[in-house]
Amino acid sequence: MSDLAPYIEQIRSRLKVSEIIGKDVRLTRKGNEFSGLCPFHQEKTPSFTLNDVKGFYHCFGCGEHGDIFKYVMQRSGVEFMDALQHLAQLAGVILPEKKAISSDGKVYYDILKAACEWFEENLKRSPGEGAREYLERRGFTQKTVEEFRLGFAPDKHQNQSSLYKVLLEKGFEREKILSSGLIIQPEDDREPYDRFRGRVTFPIQDLKGNVIAFGGRVLGNGQPKYLNSSDTSIFHKGRILYNFAQAQRHVTPDQSLIVVEGYFDVIALHQGGFKTAVAPLGTAVTEEQLELLWRRSQQPLFCFDGDLAGLRASFRSAKKALPLLTSEKTLRFCYLPKGEDPDSYIKAHGKEALAAILNSSSSLSESLWNSLMMDHQPSPESTPEAKAAFKKNVLASVSEISNADVRHFYFEDFNERLRKLWYKNKTASFVGAPSKKPTTMPTQGRVLKKNIHSQKILLATLLNHPTLLDDVAEQLALVEFDKESWEQLKQHILQSVDSSHSSLKEELHLKGFGSILEEILDKKIYSQYPFAQEGADTKVALERWQEIWHREVWQESIKKDIKNSSDSMKASFDEQEWQKMKALKSSLTHSS
Repeated sequence: MSDLAPYIEQIRSRLKVSEIIGKDVRLTRKGNEFSGLCPFHQEKTPSFTLNDVKGFYHCFGCGEHGDIFKYVMQRSGVEFMDALQHLAQLAGVILPEKKAISSDGKVYYDILKAACEWFEENLKRSPGEGAREYLERRGFTQKTVEEFRLGFAPDKHQNQSSLYKVLLEKGFEREKILSSGLIIQPEDDREPYDRFRGRVTFPIQDLKGNVIAFGGRVLGNGQPKYLNSSDTSIFHKGRILYNFAQAQRHVTPDQSLIVVEGYFDVIALHQGGFKTAVAPLGTAVTEEQLELLWRRSQQPLFCFDGDLAGLRASFRSAKKALPLLTSEKTLRFCYLPKGEDPDSYIKAHGKEALAAILNSSSSLSESLWNSLMMDHQPSPESTPEAKAAFKKNVLASVSEISNADVRHFYFEDFNERLRKLWYKNKTASFVGAPSKKPTTMPTQGRVLKKNIHSQKILLATLLNHPTLLDDVAEQLALVEFDKESWEQLKQHILQSVDSSHSSLKEELHLKGFGSILEEILDKKIYSQYPFAQEGADTKVALERWQEIWHREVWQESIKKDIKNSSDSMKASFDEQEWQKMKALKSSLTHSS
């Protein structure tokens, strides 16, 4: 069985317990756990729970307990090897022939373990003096170096025995050493040589903490600057993330996984107190890595440089994630100042400054929109054909989303952004602060029946701050006011958007709205809502206006849609309505 361990681990890393059992049991998520009716005995109240992070299920009713392999064996009545074959197909793992199983077993873990210990010893001895000085200049403490098991691979001129010879001396077979990803065999049959030479080494671990590969950073100006082990039967660089095994233990509801570019970024963040940092292994993030992130965080945070390369990287990550999005799987993005990376930034500015940037992250939709704007640069003066082409590109990206409900809300969001783009006569910035409130708006007008006082505040604020119409005209159009006279006033206000704002109240007086203006511009409300009066801070007025609109219009519309979906689901038990209701509830929760 130990010979199969690498393949079993690969399958576990790619398949969630909830994905396998969710095909048979309707599951309800509760934090990191799911619950449902037990598939092993009859029950009316759910006592069956499962945990994707821990990888097991347990029934408090009948006592059944196990992992995905045991589940398939029990539900299908098959032996372990049959369950292994079935799950391997689902996970895309190719199992070796039975005769070859013994050659791909525990020996590779032993080789990698021996290599890691050898690298660590080299760092401590005289050949590693330059590497130690380099790590000290980078600001890494001895505790951090030991915690991440950093090492040093000496160059041939340092008169050190090579890793290849060390492994041979330890009794490992030549063929196993050559296929471990650590040694290069020249095509002309010359003596094999070490892949890592003159480099600081970074052990790469699987989900259980076993060393399965290495990364190496050259000392000096050699190329390539960073190097990884080649892929092996136990290591595929597109399926694992550096430091994931350690980082996942520190994830909390308030602290998601943080994805950065490189090894030193991860280590610097960890040393600075951000212990959930991980990194891909020198390539753009893959679908398998995204799924790995989502096993532990619903909204992993990608932290990029704020330069063009960082923006491009965020766009690639966003595009890669689109087909995989669900109401419980998305991404967030933040950008550092140009020329900075997480390692340099935290050392120059401190933990609090970096925390502020991480806390101001943008949603995936915001990042995707900004990336599309960067690529196509539409302008208000663009021809209708150019606008149509931009819209086509935007909606083509959204169409890549597989989940029907998520795709629907993205279409609403991006259509609204497109309307606002042309309506406001100005383009969006490349990378802005994240939207404080959802940009998805109700598809129909909503009446503010619960609080007519809020209606007066919305109108009074706009009458005293008419320049805000550039920002909120679309939102105002979606409000149906209780009083018919106020509804008529709203229509005239919307008609004045493209005219001079300075004379709005005068124009409305001339159109016969004098008595209505007196009714709305009630000085009593200014004592409680000073932002609404003329001369108040416009920025504050905009923020408070949108808060009221969001609370009284957007949230109420979502609650109504949730009720409608709930009623439909109860009547028909329709799966699509159930998913839609979950998406709506998630949207409402995240916007509160």
